[in-house]
Parts: sequence; structure tokens; C-alpha cells
Amino acid sequence: MGIVRRIDELGRIVIPKEVRKRLRMDSGDLVDISVEEDNVVLSKFHPLSHDQEILESLCISIKETYQTDIILTDLHRVIYNTVDSKINHQPLQQEFLKRVKSYVEKEISVLNKVSLTEEYTLDKDFILFEVYIENEIFGYLLLLDGMISKKQKDLANFILNYLDKIFK
Repeated sequence: MGIVRRIDELGRIVIPKEVRKRLRMDSGDLVDISVEEDNVVLSKFHPLSHDQEILESLCISIKETYQTDIILTDLHRVIYNTVDSKINHQPLQQEFLKRVKSYVEKEISVLNKVSLTEEYTLDKDFILFEVYIENEIFGYLLLLDGMISKKQKDLANFILNYLDKIFK
């Protein structure tokens, strides 16, 4: 048995602090409510995680066309990437999160040895963009290549525009 909570007269329940902390849920976060047999399932909702097939198709097509690797994250973990499937859903390194604002829209050399997750250090030059959906930041887009040029910046703008439109 888990934690028991009473439903109030308006049908509300409080998600315990321990659960919110474990799932990194903050005030204002979206929650997906579903029913599986006789169970109500609450999950942290993230627009970029919602339709994985669309993201996978987009990223694979871009990699095949432009030979540029893509990593999409939410604010805490890797959602999808074309580099190594083992890092999908892994948490972002705290050191990366501390420095992320200094990486935004700058060309970062592989020589900087930036660790994205515990198991993965970025192995190519990269450029990072914040992903906004309806004017709210939802994550990061990293484009990795042997050399960052206008091509990757234009490609990033295309992807960001597409994500904003499709996940509204």
C-alpha cells in the first residue's frame, strides 16, 4: 500500500511532497491523469514526451538528411537523441544544469568536455537552444556536429518552430 489521501468535496487530492520531489514536480507542472483498469494513474506530463513517434521521426529524418545529431531534453532529463539510445530518459548532470544558461545559442567546442548525463560526455561541437512551447521553456535542443555553422543554426530554428506549432 502506498500513501493514502482523502479526496476533498471538490474532488481534489494533494500529491505528497515526497512524491513530487521524487518526480521533480513543481507548482504549475502539468499532470497526465489516466485510468488503467480500476486504477487512476497520475504521471508528470511533458509535451515533448507526449508523442515520442513524431519526435523520433523528425530527429531521424534530420540526422539522415543533414548528418547532424540531435539531443532533446526536458528541464531534467534526456527525452530523445540520435547519438546513443542508452542515454534516453537519463537525468541531466547537475553541473550541466548549473551552466546551461551560459551555453544557450553559443557554439561550444568538444574540447570543453561537457558531461550531459552521468554516462555521456558530448563528443562533438554543439550548439544549444531553449525549447519554448507557448512562451514557456520546456527543455533544450542540442545540435552536435564536427563543426557548428549557419546550417545548424537554421536547422535549430526550423526544429524549434516546428515543436512550438505541433505541441500547442
